[in-house]
Amino acid sequence: MDVEAIKTGLETTLIKHKRFSSIVKEDKRGVLKWLPVDVNIDDHVILPFIDPADSCNRDFVKNYTAKLATAPPLHPSRPLWQIHLLRVRSEEAASSLVMRVHHSLGDGVSLMSLLLACTRKASDSQSLPTIPRQTSTRPSNGRGRLTALFFIMALYNLFLVILYTTVDIIHFLATIVWFKDSKTPIKGYPGVESSPKQIEHATLSLEDFKIVKTAVNGDLADMMKSGKEARWGNNLGYLILPLLMVKQQNPLDYVRTATGMTRKKKLSLEGPFTYASGKLLMKLAGVKAATAVTYRMISHTSISFSNIVGPVEEVEFFGHPIVHVIPTVSGHPHSITIHFQSYMERVVLVIAAASEVIRDPKQLCIDCVDAFDRMKQAAIASHQS
Repeated sequence: MDVEAIKTGLETTLIKHKRFSSIVKEDKRGVLKWLPVDVNIDDHVILPFIDPADSCNRDFVKNYTAKLATAPPLHPSRPLWQIHLLRVRSEEAASSLVMRVHHSLGDGVSLMSLLLACTRKASDSQSLPTIPRQTSTRPSNGRGRLTALFFIMALYNLFLVILYTTVDIIHFLATIVWFKDSKTPIKGYPGVESSPKQIEHATLSLEDFKIVKTAVNGDLADMMKSGKEARWGNNLGYLILPLLMVKQQNPLDYVRTATGMTRKKKLSLEGPFTYASGKLLMKLAGVKAATAVTYRMISHTSISFSNIVGPVEEVEFFGHPIVHVIPTVSGHPHSITIHFQSYMERVVLVIAAASEVIRDPKQLCIDCVDAFDRMKQAAIASHQS
């Protein structure tokens, strides 16, 4: 690992971004503002001492990262980010870079876009990575178009948007006030956000996702959204999805149920509503009130899901080939957080779990992979029949 090349690269890219070269200060009115400061790269690039005995420990990187998830907060006198360079071999890489970033700097899409701006194609060191684009199919404007039928369908879709949005907003507000998940073995307890974490991951084939998607007539974009310009910031909206505790004979029935659910959510404006209402609450009542409401809503649910789209080809980070990208988040009151990260023709499943609640997160990760494999085999069998 060329440490100086990484530092030099960060000084010409990452530090140029205002959020990564600013700190948060209160003005005279008590409003939080971003204040630009001079950045000393050595304060942010960490080279920890690694005991020679740990150089052969294949779990060192994930254990180190898990400890960072519950480490003391980043010091507010400096920009809220660190990069830890670990010169130790893991199961898949010769060395690792762990980036610790406070969520106030940006959401997952913003941070991924900035990371990709710091990379170049492995096949062409002068070219930026290629992000998959979501194509849309527009109806033909031919003379034979049934205008009346399209008008009726548009009214019907408008009715569904209003219906689903109303139901989802009522459910969301009720979740904040009194609705909460039943107590189950995976439900976190008060203060679980500060408990020790364990991070596990597994690599799946993007082609396998396409096989399952075809079998249920689904849309891969339901799992991996892409093709839109990313606005910098925390443009976060929430969708509350029920997880049905039902035993299905056909593994694909789970996917069909989820597909039907997500299609309704795509017609709902729940996401934009939660984003706009959170922004309004922050402006009217302040950050502490918005944080308290968000914490209450999350603590009334059980699991967080998220996904991030990555480049379609291999990329390099200041001359260092990237094997995989493993995102996760900590500090919220869930015992399990699941991320899906696409990169090249692969999808990385990432599970961050509170080890006091989920005793064997590695087995949980294995079980998730096994469940997905059963879905794929069922999809293949369905196609053959």
